[in-house]
Amino acid sequence: MSNAKERGFISAITTRSDIRLFFIFGQDESAIADIASQMAAQLGGAERIDIDSDRIRNDPALLADEASALSLFGDKRYVRVNFRREEALAAVENLLELDSCVNPVIATAGNLTKTSKLRKLVESHPRALSHICYLPEETDAASAVMGYAATVGLKLDRSLAARIARYTHQDRKLAQAEIEKLALYYDASPQRPATVDVTTFEALSAETGEENVNGLINQIMNGDLRGTGRELVSAHNLGVDAIRITRALQRRVTLLAALRAKVDKGSNPGAVVKATRSIFWKDADDFVNQLGRWTSVRLVGLNGHLLDLESKLMSVREGLGVIILEEELIRIARAAARSR
Repeated sequence: MSNAKERGFISAITTRSDIRLFFIFGQDESAIADIASQMAAQLGGAERIDIDSDRIRNDPALLADEASALSLFGDKRYVRVNFRREEALAAVENLLELDSCVNPVIATAGNLTKTSKLRKLVESHPRALSHICYLPEETDAASAVMGYAATVGLKLDRSLAARIARYTHQDRKLAQAEIEKLALYYDASPQRPATVDVTTFEALSAETGEENVNGLINQIMNGDLRGTGRELVSAHNLGVDAIRITRALQRRVTLLAALRAKVDKGSNPGAVVKATRSIFWKDADDFVNQLGRWTSVRLVGLNGHLLDLESKLMSVREGLGVIILEEELIRIARAAARSR
């Protein structure tokens, strides 16, 4: 489920010894995780060295030290780190100053704006290679589903592929899991191809969306406090991860900001939503409502707040993170309720 540019970036981990840092960031967290995993797989049985971003912030020399450290027995190693925001800037500067590097660094991050100092550094430095993961349009997501299905011996039409993409919220890892589940059911392989029918997909998936946070996102951005409360209870009972909810809300805010910019230029909200292929028709009314509630200025402010919230959630213990998240989501829903 990748394009030529992405495949080239992944293969560079074994062909570009001049690169100190391989940096993956953007809005599509599932693509980011998948690319990092594929790059690690390219390194075979190399030992993974994980570094916490808090340690990097407190010790800016640590990243460069680990990247240049030889293994005791000469085994291959690589460094894996997830950056929150700008806390890694000094550490990355030190890393990129290395004349030689034994262990490649695979780093990931969420959505970084063009004004981010970290992003500017990585994108401009000859010893760093970066790849940005945008949220896919529905047509692109459907094509990716069809492409991955073909690799495991499954044939499915575009309408079903689009349905799987929507069902998995264009999360490539979830989509791959759905395809693999279907391949097991059909006992399919490239040598024994099978055609997937809609009835079988419905029976196997039940389209229950166990981690479907779309309903919660709509209730929050619509300013429906009671609905937000119900969806929070449901998400809590299903054990949906707090970071996952936060990033899903970030993606919604980013999309709304792009749509709102068109509305600010005079476009009709309904027409803008209808022309956006990534919006499922069942969600169209919610998007129109949200465009009426949220101005461009407020969406920019909310996006910055969500980035801060994500950093905060990563720094607290899991149980406390859920409490913090729920309080913040209710605050956002209240703000939406007041804005009409």
